[in-house]
Amino acid sequence: MASDRGVPGAGVYGDLPPSYTRSQQPANPDVLRRPSYCHAAFALKQISKGKAVGQKAPLWIRARFQALLFSLGCHIQKHCGKVLFIGLLVFGALSVGLRVAAIETDIEQLWVEAGSRVSTELRYTKEKQGDESVFTSQMLIQTPKEEGTNILTQEALLVHMEAALSASKVQVSLFGKSWDLNKICYKSGVPIIENVMIERMIDKLFPCMIITPLDCFWEGAKLQGGSAYLPGMPDIQWMNLDPVKLMEELSQFTSLEGFKEMLDKAQVGHAYMNRPCLDPSDPDCPLSAPNKEQGESPDIAGRLQGGCHGFSQKFMHWQEELILGGRVKSSQDILLSAEALQTMFLLMSPKQLYEHFKDDYEIHDINWNVEKATAILESWQRKFVEVVHQSIPSNSSQSLHAFSTTTLNDIMKSFSDVSVIRVAGGYLLMLAYACVTMLRWDCAKSQGAVGLAGVLLVALSVAAGLGLCSLLGLSFNAATTQVLPFLALGIGVDDMFLLAHSFTEAGSNIPFKDRTGDCLRRTGTSVALTSINNMIAFFMAALVPIPALRAFSLQAAIVVVFNFAMVLLIFPAILSLDLHRREDKRLDVLCCLYSPCSDRVIHLSPHELSDAGEQPHTPTTATTHTHQYSAGSTITTSTQITTTVQAFTQCDAAGQHIVTILPPTSQISTSPPSIILCPTSQSHAITPSPTTTSVQDPYGSQLFTPTSSSTRDLLAQVEDSKSGKKCVPLPFLHWNLSSFAREKYAPLLLKPKSKAIVVVLFLGLLGLSLYGTTMVHDGLYLTDIVPRDTKEYAFIDAQFKYFSFYNMYLVTMDGFDYARSQRLLIQLHNAFNSVKYVVRDSDNKLPRMWLHYFQDWLRGQNLSEAQSGGSDNQQVN
Repeated sequence: MASDRGVPGAGVYGDLPPSYTRSQQPANPDVLRRPSYCHAAFALKQISKGKAVGQKAPLWIRARFQALLFSLGCHIQKHCGKVLFIGLLVFGALSVGLRVAAIETDIEQLWVEAGSRVSTELRYTKEKQGDESVFTSQMLIQTPKEEGTNILTQEALLVHMEAALSASKVQVSLFGKSWDLNKICYKSGVPIIENVMIERMIDKLFPCMIITPLDCFWEGAKLQGGSAYLPGMPDIQWMNLDPVKLMEELSQFTSLEGFKEMLDKAQVGHAYMNRPCLDPSDPDCPLSAPNKEQGESPDIAGRLQGGCHGFSQKFMHWQEELILGGRVKSSQDILLSAEALQTMFLLMSPKQLYEHFKDDYEIHDINWNVEKATAILESWQRKFVEVVHQSIPSNSSQSLHAFSTTTLNDIMKSFSDVSVIRVAGGYLLMLAYACVTMLRWDCAKSQGAVGLAGVLLVALSVAAGLGLCSLLGLSFNAATTQVLPFLALGIGVDDMFLLAHSFTEAGSNIPFKDRTGDCLRRTGTSVALTSINNMIAFFMAALVPIPALRAFSLQAAIVVVFNFAMVLLIFPAILSLDLHRREDKRLDVLCCLYSPCSDRVIHLSPHELSDAGEQPHTPTTATTHTHQYSAGSTITTSTQITTTVQAFTQCDAAGQHIVTILPPTSQISTSPPSIILCPTSQSHAITPSPTTTSVQDPYGSQLFTPTSSSTRDLLAQVEDSKSGKKCVPLPFLHWNLSSFAREKYAPLLLKPKSKAIVVVLFLGLLGLSLYGTTMVHDGLYLTDIVPRDTKEYAFIDAQFKYFSFYNMYLVTMDGFDYARSQRLLIQLHNAFNSVKYVVRDSDNKLPRMWLHYFQDWLRGQNLSEAQSGGSDNQQVN
């Protein structure tokens, strides 16, 4: 029997029919399309042989790098357990560095350029005057819920009064003492009086600095909570205090000429007693109020015209810009309406509060220090915001916004803290996604456990990178805690999916010990290039001088380095362990259980098949001795498979079929041919020799070769050919994103109408983006760093809209000659008259500075000396 040894199975299953054609082995698509992508050394060799063209230098570099990656992958696969243990140990040790992480929430430290002129001046001022050496402002803003509504009404101002009154009565209990506004508020300066009893009384009555539109009315006195007691008199409060009468009564006990003179210079007068009442029907409204007897509501817009004054008409002038927002004026500059009211409570700084009570007998038993003063102020500020928001009913037509520096710092800290729930939720979703997308029904191709391990490794690499940043002294901020974990997760998981997919698509002809190395050689270059590009980009971004952005960029770059190390070192060890799992035929995820396609024994019973079994049997007749048959004859053969063996079955390398291994004695025998007469056929000369293979095969016979994966498949082919039916799997079991993109999405995009729609949408989006660039505002607003949907954000938004003003300071530095430079200081102060946006006094002049008051004092001293000198001369004469 002649056989073709070049065809698999020839000589084993008998002679091949003449019509059989040998199938060509398909070429490797990577070699045809991208040889340098998968094997740069092979492409370089083809160029050297003249069979291809290309640039040798890039290919040589890629070939060397791929060789390095291949060697690295082989070593990792050989020592996968050791590499995994050492990698987890190192990354876990660095993750412990998160215990010393410091979160920066100070806005100056985050957004002021280090080493800049601004930071130098701020540092100098703090060194000379201390932190918060003046005061801190606690603000209350009232706006109507319906935008554009006039707020200069009696009803709106009474709502504002109730909110401000509730805030002025806030008390906190700390360290066994009660602390109210009168104890911690900023005061312009309490005079020193020799009489201790009167000095204490004046200290309790001395008003706090409260900038409010209520000071235009008698109700401004209600915010001053001080009180004093004198024998035979009712409690003295600012609501019933007339300083002129009080000085007359106190003069009976001691001389108060100096204090009277001070009140006269400050133009205190009768304080609040001669100011109109918002509500004349209030029983506490004094009879001295201008509208008490008539019971008429005051002209609110007229009273607020030009601003209000505190208890001192000379030194406490609150300009309109400080207390009214959204003002509308007539052509004659007459105030018509406004949309917002603002009240500010000024508190002492922690250092001032400590100095104020340092020698007080009331706190001698609590170990008084600056830290306790800070705790008292912070506690009061938190309660201040809480009380203000609770002071207005929900059905009111007004909205109240309260703000304190402590609540802003609290919300910045809470926003900068790591949200365990949010981060854990994001990583759990990624775990589920990785497991579901990499899980397969075929256990040999399933990588669900690899996906779970990859996401966990990304989380560990992020923790290790941030831990190293903490050890290096890089402070965290809101961008680090809220953005970086998810950014690093996306970068790391992307590379993980790429490696896992490449590892699954590796050919079965690659030796087992080279599987990981081949995976890194094919994919490692792309992973390395993307990671290196990301690292360079983040390190370049670290050149930005803003501290918050610089810290974020450095931390992101370090995390990308750790992600890169994880993908190229630790994750390949996971893939190598999974490769051993697949070779041992264990289930995915539940790797302790064996796959259902593990080795087992199958007994096959004898089975007989006939090619002509479907045809009616017809006697045959021979016509010649030369083994040629008459026209119309047909040769029939009977094929019989008779095998009783023990067949060992196992999964193939790709894990797609069950391979049955048969002993080499198994064979398929064919009986001698018989002739069937067919009257309509043409005559053919056929030699019925069992070794003849040169004639054509007119029967359409089927050849079964060992290319079938098992005997079961061999028999199934016969049954399918007879029945004409195929087993079609359920669609939802084989649907995936790649098939959808290949069969649905890509053909849709290739249609001319789809191309036109895509181009039009792109041009529209491009035009909209270009228009959006013209609306971008430069600078960094406080609303950009405060979380939305918070009360602080609502306050800052209202403040920027209605009260967008800032304090400006001019600070002289060391070596300044004040005695000879007074005129220069006055000229510098007057130069600000050219600045348009400066809050001015009622006479349209700039607010006076310390040098003006110092000169007034010197003039007063000179005048007093001159008067004293004149009196002495008269006495001498």
